[in-house]
Amino acid sequence: MNKTLEISAMQYDFHTLLKVSDICGLTGEIGFHDTDTGYLVSFPDDDGKADQRMAEYKKRLVDLENNIWNR
Repeated sequence: MNKTLEISAMQYDFHTLLKVSDICGLTGEIGFHDTDTGYLVSFPDDDGKADQRMAEYKKRLVDLENNIWNR
């Protein structure tokens, strides 16, 4: 079973989402799907740690955004 996180294309572009997945070590583990308003990111929950992965992903996404804008 997968858990999903919806992300607005108005806020983040696809390349940023891929970069954050690489930073988190989740490349190849999470899936990206287009929606009408952005992207749906799916996290595997086979081991019950999807919520933990999603929280780490969201934190790194915000950290990257803050790093870019606060230079």
